[in-house]
Amino acid sequence: MTHQTPPYRFSCSALRLVAAIVVLALLTSTTGCAAPGRQVVAIGSYDMTEVDHLLSSAAPAARGMALVVVKDGKVIESTGYDKFGPGTVVDIGSASRWLAAAAMMTLVDEGMLVLDDPVSKYLPEFTGEKADITIRQLWSHDSGLPIADASIADRTLTLEECVKRIATGPMPSLPGTTVSDGSVSIQVGARVCEVVSGMAWQEFFRVRIAEPLGMTSTSFNLMGFNRNPDVAGGARSTSEDYARFLTMLLQDGVWSGKRILSAEAVAQIEQDQAPASAIISTPYTTVTSLLPSTSRARPGLGMWREETDPVTGTLLIASCPGTYGFTPWIDYRLNLAGVLSMRYDPAKAAYDIMRVRQLVPQAIAAGPRFKDVPATSWAFAAVADLSARGLVTGYEDGKFHPDDAVTRAEYAKLVCSALGVEPDTVTSDPFKDVTSSYWTAGYVAAAVRKGWLTGSPGGLFKPEEPVSKGQALAIIARSQSWNDKATLPYADVQPDYWAHAFIEACFVRGIIRNPDPGVESGGKLSPEANCTRAQACVLLSRLLAPKP
Repeated sequence: MTHQTPPYRFSCSALRLVAAIVVLALLTSTTGCAAPGRQVVAIGSYDMTEVDHLLSSAAPAARGMALVVVKDGKVIESTGYDKFGPGTVVDIGSASRWLAAAAMMTLVDEGMLVLDDPVSKYLPEFTGEKADITIRQLWSHDSGLPIADASIADRTLTLEECVKRIATGPMPSLPGTTVSDGSVSIQVGARVCEVVSGMAWQEFFRVRIAEPLGMTSTSFNLMGFNRNPDVAGGARSTSEDYARFLTMLLQDGVWSGKRILSAEAVAQIEQDQAPASAIISTPYTTVTSLLPSTSRARPGLGMWREETDPVTGTLLIASCPGTYGFTPWIDYRLNLAGVLSMRYDPAKAAYDIMRVRQLVPQAIAAGPRFKDVPATSWAFAAVADLSARGLVTGYEDGKFHPDDAVTRAEYAKLVCSALGVEPDTVTSDPFKDVTSSYWTAGYVAAAVRKGWLTGSPGGLFKPEEPVSKGQALAIIARSQSWNDKATLPYADVQPDYWAHAFIEACFVRGIIRNPDPGVESGGKLSPEANCTRAQACVLLSRLLAPKP
């Protein structure tokens, strides 16, 4: 069997490996069966090479970038660049508004707040023309209030005192006539939430959104607890955390089996809330030449309807770009949420943001990386995991061939690469049938030197022979020096079987299970059967998974 294009190869991209490990630790279900709405990992299921190249080159100027992409509830990309990762906490600027609006809508869900109520019902200091501003108008930027007010940055005030000053300020336009992207009306809307809930804004947001979603790195507490938080632009978060929030919205308000918002509340957030108002300014004003569709952006509640179908008006893309380049978006056509995180001037990063927004859909349109390992496959998560780590690749026909047997030479290279063992430098033939020029000679030599693999009588290694399931498990157990004991549930693995002790150890450590569809069948492990490519991925993915 020749290997013009070896099916397994090692990637030196340590950062992508670390990112994959981090997201596995944070987002996978430890039970092996995800609850409805929980994010699961499918990194590597689509080819994001072009995205990776773009961000790798752009990140140094931006002092780091991170990207998380979730499709169909699965994390298909989670990468960091230039000492910056999906868990790096950053100021998210105006992206705070989407989070804040969702928190407000929990009160609407409970009947404690009505979107068409006048603000004066809750804040009597709003009088005259301001009295009739509705809650809806506060959160859709067509309240008529100014876009900025110095009191929002005054840390000596409380949010209540800040809003009372806003109530005495100017009114540039009448409510419901113009849309101007700004922070003042959101600040007022947050104060209404404090009055209705009886909680300070930071606590209200934590209880209603951050805690239920497990957004442990997201808050409005800049530089410690702040009595006057900038609700429209003062949150801090990570691309990882924010992706959870967007996934919840894509799942009609449900996260990990818990309902955070009603489906009706999510629909309200996404509706055009000011259809009769003239658009004066949006967050896209400086980038419309790069993203022409944003010239027609209209406000939802705390977010922007960036692109809609020109005929039906159906929302296609929603977003809420932040002041420092933090860019969250939802693509409803692809059932996809993305979060690009950075600390940069968005005007300077506009091209890179635009290209990411183009390249991600292109990668999706190209289809799954492996056509014969669909998302419904029992081995999908493991194949995607090892693919993302750069440990396995497909064939030129776009397939993975999951049921093909793995040879001894291939498995030697795969295990060494997975465990970070570099190939030995070979100057002479390791075995009679493994010459120094053989494509995995260095890996075979390293695995034998480690004691993970042994040769055969007569100085042979038999590199092209399939590795059996028993041999594959023995190699894993040897590599970890495991000697755990257990009563095995497999009827065809008897105590006198040569690999019994190794299989025991792998069973105790969770490398094999019972039941274990795809690995065992009917209580039989079939240890002498060939180990397939899919099975090899499952075994090694379990070995590499972060331990609780």
